[in-house]
Amino acid sequence: MTPQRDARGRRLLAVRGLLAALLAIVTLGAAATLTGCASFSDTVPGCGDPLRLAIVAQSVPNASYLPCLRDLQEGWAATGFNPTQDGTSFLLNSDRSPRQPVTVRLTATCKISRASPSPARAPGVLTYTRLDSISPRFVGTLYDVFPGGCVTYTFDFALGSQIALMEQFEQAVGLYPRQQLRLVLKQELGVEPNP
Repeated sequence: MTPQRDARGRRLLAVRGLLAALLAIVTLGAAATLTGCASFSDTVPGCGDPLRLAIVAQSVPNASYLPCLRDLQEGWAATGFNPTQDGTSFLLNSDRSPRQPVTVRLTATCKISRASPSPARAPGVLTYTRLDSISPRFVGTLYDVFPGGCVTYTFDFALGSQIALMEQFEQAVGLYPRQQLRLVLKQELGVEPNP
């Protein structure tokens, strides 16, 4: 077999694998919608859900990390999963801060102004916090900055509960390494996403 044919064969297998993965995503979404159990577009990806994380990865193709849910404590809910070609966003709602969700947004870049360095949330990530108000409410933005992307978390909490609520949402949202997602997709589905 010539090197050209061998290369074409590998490309064909990669395309077939990608098509199989896309078919699986569409099938899962259709099944959830048809059964009425969940809406595909509203389910925020968990850190152990490589198919849904692949959707997030495509929204910011060079981001070295992807936001995902690790574990929501009682009283918290995640809604509004919205992947677009310019990034992905979702909301975290707490029953201790009604009508004031934390907005989590992945973008290719972000402007950090008036923010102070905070402890890094993952290796290779620079984390910053900007407080806009501490009275009468605790309002601000947390930033996770990394090669190819940025995750912003805008929050607005009542005073008195802000420390616990900050800790809870920071624990709830993980940063999943893109390189790890690539390995999982290759091992489990035989798909090599680009880039």
